[in-house]
Amino acid sequence: MSHPHSLAETTHPPTSVLWRLAAAIWRQGARTRRCPETPRLEGRLALVTGGNAGVGFETSLGLARRGAHVVIAARREREGQAAAARVTSETGGTASFVPLDLADLSSAKTFGERLGRLLRGRGVDLVIANAGLWPRADGRSRQGHELAFATNVLGHHAVVDGLRRAGTLDRARIVVVTGDIYVMAREVSADFQFSGTAGGREAYCRSKLGNHWWAHELARRFPALEVVTVHPGVIASGLGGGAGAFGERLRHAMMISCELGAQTSLWAATQPGLAGKYLHNTLGRVTLRHDDTAMNHRAAAALWDTLEQLTA
Repeated sequence: MSHPHSLAETTHPPTSVLWRLAAAIWRQGARTRRCPETPRLEGRLALVTGGNAGVGFETSLGLARRGAHVVIAARREREGQAAAARVTSETGGTASFVPLDLADLSSAKTFGERLGRLLRGRGVDLVIANAGLWPRADGRSRQGHELAFATNVLGHHAVVDGLRRAGTLDRARIVVVTGDIYVMAREVSADFQFSGTAGGREAYCRSKLGNHWWAHELARRFPALEVVTVHPGVIASGLGGGAGAFGERLRHAMMISCELGAQTSLWAATQPGLAGKYLHNTLGRVTLRHDDTAMNHRAAAALWDTLEQLTA
């Protein structure tokens, strides 16, 4: 019997798209393990991108309940301030809001300065790179990049790079929320063009593969950082847009709640010995095959170079 504070371990799951997607959905409500309430996080500061809604808000609640001060970074100030107030009132902990538009490099690059003024020399202990966009139509960021790539990958790179250069991430843990849907992609680029809902799904899948590659390079280049990647589950968050009455019933029958979807991110943020791991809500700690797309280290290094060029 496994220890109650441990996750199952899956070695070399098949690279088959159908197998991986089926494993992600099958009985996931029963197989998603809740994160322990310990260790406590008093004195720790946690940054959650997209922490104002959905899985990000539930992650913010979970971190604050464990004693962390939570900084919610999101685009809409009214929603962000309201979310910080709710986290404070519902947990008895503390939370702040700092505006951030991940799709705008000027906002992402100056975020560290704004956060630094709030922290007054205090370091960041946890970064939950949670915010994610599933585009419904082809769109461009302010700098002209495909919107899912700009938000999910490039924006997070700019934020973490800014915090690291400011000296506030000396020994932080970075939790990168990706998803097994990355297996449907083979490439990642800033200028992907598409049309229709299928194209929006492909853009999202490409960005989730980009999250894997970015996380790998971040860990390789800065070994003092503890980088953990997470598949939070297939969640009824409305991320992919409306699905009609029947689709909504099917969605809620097969998907898990945002509260349960936050549990794997909380595992990654709080439990020891997880640096370099890929945590999956149903498969546990996953060791990927060498031929898995996420393990294309040459492509990961090339993506990192691209991100550096775009944020220069």
